[in-house]
Amino acid sequence: MDLLDPPRCPQCNSEIAMADFWQVAPKQSKGTFRSGSPGIVCPVCGVKLRVLQGRVRVSWLLVLVLPIGLGVLLNYLGPVDRNSVSAKIWLIGFVALYGGGFVLQARWAPKLLRLRFVNDGESVEYPLVIRARELAEDRATEARLLEEPLELESPDVGKPAWTCAKCREENPGNFNIFWKCQTARSVPS
Repeated sequence: MDLLDPPRCPQCNSEIAMADFWQVAPKQSKGTFRSGSPGIVCPVCGVKLRVLQGRVRVSWLLVLVLPIGLGVLLNYLGPVDRNSVSAKIWLIGFVALYGGGFVLQARWAPKLLRLRFVNDGESVEYPLVIRARELAEDRATEARLLEEPLELESPDVGKPAWTCAKCREENPGNFNIFWKCQTARSVPS
């Protein structure tokens, strides 16, 4: 098993894509880790699983500590003059390594999650099930809206035509702003 393979169900060994879970699950204040006791249901065998974030936390620690440790090591090997070219190259490399670590960590985080069976009496939240209900309700609302007859005519169709005060062009009554010169319709007094 490769480090960045998607997590597998411990019962049926099927791969479970965690990208949707990662987006939907409630987040802690900064959005890096999922809050509470998140869980997921295996789409193949239906077993309820607890999502573990330990490897995500370790990768986050590596993103923070590795560039700083590398910088301390390089400084220990030989102090660098701040105005030298090598110091500027080192700084660019440090920023690239540090920023790249955040990007890679965010991209790989769903693959770093691990799954285990839910223990007896353990309280687990299933955010994808809640999201699935919300999506089903949205689809039902969309279907209901599609069945309703559409009003093709604007309620302003009966209004009389008007002449633009700026360029003296005639406009249909249902327009309140002339498209060409962006002049608003003047209200007759």
